[in-house]
Amino acid sequence: MRNQRSFIARCALAVASIGIVAAVAGARWSAPANITNSLGMELVQVEPGSFSMGAGADPLPPALLSGRGLEAKRSEWGDFDERPAHPVTITHPFYISASEVTAEQFRQFRPEYKSNPEYAPYASGVSWNDAVAFCNWLSKKEGKPYRLPTEAEWEYAARAGTKTPFSSGATPPANDTPNAWGLKNMHTGLAEWVLDWYGSYPTATQTDPVGPAGGIAKVLRGGGLDDRAEKNGPHVGEHFPAELPYYARSSNRASMAPAFAAERARIGFRVVEAEMPRNKPLPVQPSFFETAVKQTAIGTPHGPDPSRPFFRKRVLFPDLNGHTMKDLGWRIGFTPGLGMAYHNSAVQVMPNGDLLAAYYDTPEKEDDPDQTVLILRRRYGASEWDMPEPWPDFADAADAAPVIWNDKGTIWFFWGCSRLLSAFPFQYMTSADNGATWSAVHFPHLVGPVGRYTPQPINSVVRTKENTIYLPTDGAGGTSVLWSTHDNGKTWADTGGRTAGRHTTIAIAKDGSLLGFGGKNTNIDGVMPLAISHDGGKTYDVRKTPFNPLGSGQRPSVIRLASGRLFFVADGFTSKSKKPGAKREGSYVALSDDDGATWIRRDLPSEIKTVGYTTATQAPDGVIHIVTSKNKPNFEIELNEKWVQDGGPETPPAGTVHATRAYKESYPNGKIRAAWQAGLGEDGTYLLNGTQTFYYEDGKKQWQAHFVAGEKRGVETFWNPQGRKLWERHYAANGEWNWILFDSAGKPQARSEWRGKVLVDAKP
Repeated sequence: MRNQRSFIARCALAVASIGIVAAVAGARWSAPANITNSLGMELVQVEPGSFSMGAGADPLPPALLSGRGLEAKRSEWGDFDERPAHPVTITHPFYISASEVTAEQFRQFRPEYKSNPEYAPYASGVSWNDAVAFCNWLSKKEGKPYRLPTEAEWEYAARAGTKTPFSSGATPPANDTPNAWGLKNMHTGLAEWVLDWYGSYPTATQTDPVGPAGGIAKVLRGGGLDDRAEKNGPHVGEHFPAELPYYARSSNRASMAPAFAAERARIGFRVVEAEMPRNKPLPVQPSFFETAVKQTAIGTPHGPDPSRPFFRKRVLFPDLNGHTMKDLGWRIGFTPGLGMAYHNSAVQVMPNGDLLAAYYDTPEKEDDPDQTVLILRRRYGASEWDMPEPWPDFADAADAAPVIWNDKGTIWFFWGCSRLLSAFPFQYMTSADNGATWSAVHFPHLVGPVGRYTPQPINSVVRTKENTIYLPTDGAGGTSVLWSTHDNGKTWADTGGRTAGRHTTIAIAKDGSLLGFGGKNTNIDGVMPLAISHDGGKTYDVRKTPFNPLGSGQRPSVIRLASGRLFFVADGFTSKSKKPGAKREGSYVALSDDDGATWIRRDLPSEIKTVGYTTATQAPDGVIHIVTSKNKPNFEIELNEKWVQDGGPETPPAGTVHATRAYKESYPNGKIRAAWQAGLGEDGTYLLNGTQTFYYEDGKKQWQAHFVAGEKRGVETFWNPQGRKLWERHYAANGEWNWILFDSAGKPQARSEWRGKVLVDAKP
């Protein structure tokens, strides 16, 4: 049988090589033969063929596009990551298990494995890493090559020659009902790990594709979404899986980090018995925020005179002038998956002086499964923020609540998955190079009792003198949870207590106690509460603050400044106030020398109607950076302590730059990485002033822009590693600029006209 299969494979490859593949979608060899291996797995032989991978040419039935668990109506053309549909040819026959690996079969590999009876008889809750290890073990046991199916093999087998949403037509089949090729549960039961890293589809025809060369998440296919259908569950109340056939279609894609394993996770896998495809994976194009990142530390910080008030604001996000990202933005250069509803902020200063900011990124409504996190960078010395990008993204898991922390040069990036039934309280990555590259995704190893929580980290992380790290997440109702690690992230624990507010922001008091300020939807006699813990979050004393309570869409931020003072920022009103004539807009900042016993308070300018879910951080030059949400537009606010004390008008942009000098940075092999010019503005700030060029390691240009006192002027260009121009922007001195995208042939593909951050015209 092995020789026969080898002969068939050689024949298929020979036929494909001369361009006349005989097998087409739905075709079968004359005598397919299923086999059963030593574990009792039935393996179905699938023949070579071609099919259209991704969302089909026909619109989806209306019944699939809405319903319980879908926050917003879905597109009739499927999700953005299912497009473009593209021709795929599978040139090799392969055997695939008729159903998922069972718990009993998995226990033969790992005897200590405990199955979840909810998903019996199949193995569930195992990581991609463990699924691959099982395949390696089975290969040695059987003397035959076993692996996970590629994403293309999985969809090809799931479709079984069909072009409809499900192999059974417009509605999913009953559980354990085989498709035309004898495969069960491709649309029901568990979602399944496949081999590929998650990434965008190419437009070109593919043969035996194996996905991108890397990523942060592996693709999940079939079986619906591990999802909660109630806003306060599962972690903080009753829960149940939502019935979401939309996410069980043949073309739907989900994704999760390969280390993810959780008892309640509705994730299993099936195996393929076949050699690994020999095609090379697709190259990975890093996000722009990971591109052209300097590794030179700030050195002596340059900033405004701390004895004089300093205040400045800048717009964070583009305004598409009435259009949506879906209908226009993705067609003129923004990354597919990016939304326009920015919510729940994070901001941090990198060791090289850059700023990173991150937000929820909702396409239409909060908690939609397509929700991602977005991220954007403001490069040290530049006046404007780069355009936002969706990152990181666990597809269909509703990524939420980013938090960025600079831990003495190591950057930690935390976030949660608000819709996953099996979600951990948070997950995180770290970066040692200013966010240019990141570790694999880590999930917390929880020790000790774990109480109720919501997987949404809050905007503050602190490390004590004893090197304990504390991270808050939402708890149940009007409370928050503190998670602690005493071993730098190897293990995490629920500290046991609960604060007096949802979205509580924390700081360390001068005596080492923990200060938890407010949150939303709680108050003491009409004012914001302060929860103080002297025992590491086990218990709290609750006191009043002088600040107004907060409601939906609001969260304070507190940080310890280099001066030793506490800095506080929040809205001056509650969004839920029902009092007649109650103030409904306006925000403030405050300073305290005595850990919150007394405060100096200053209202922010009236155009900042709300700071919403806000976050603050301080740069080495003493400037405090605040990012807002729930504003139109949202702002980055820069100010110093003297402005909080004395107030004053907005500081004008620096006019001239002096002491301009040239800089360069090299790769470890000595080749140039970057060259730029910068100097000091009239206000003392460090400003790019001249041409800045980054290079790939082989010497090709990567990104080039010209700056005048921190503002871009002239032409900005971005090239891929092969030297092809991807996009170009042209800047005038009056704030107008245009953005041109180029296709693979180097011809303009789309053009948009802008005035500042506002779109004026577009020709996609």
